[in-house]
Amino acid sequence: MAKDEIPELRSLREAYDRAREALMVGIREEIAKGENLAKIGRSVDWSREYIAKIRDGKVKG
Repeated sequence: MAKDEIPELRSLREAYDRAREALMVGIREEIAKGENLAKIGRSVDWSREYIAKIRDGKVKG
């Protein structure tokens, strides 16, 4: 952590990054199982188009 950072915000950001990574892993697992992209999207409040970008490797995380 840089000395000019706010520790509470850094901690929240790190928690966000961990949660997002876990979500991406879960989404990729469902895609690998052949789950419908629209159903995955509805489950996480994202569009099926965004889920397709995750599937296609266009979204990092």
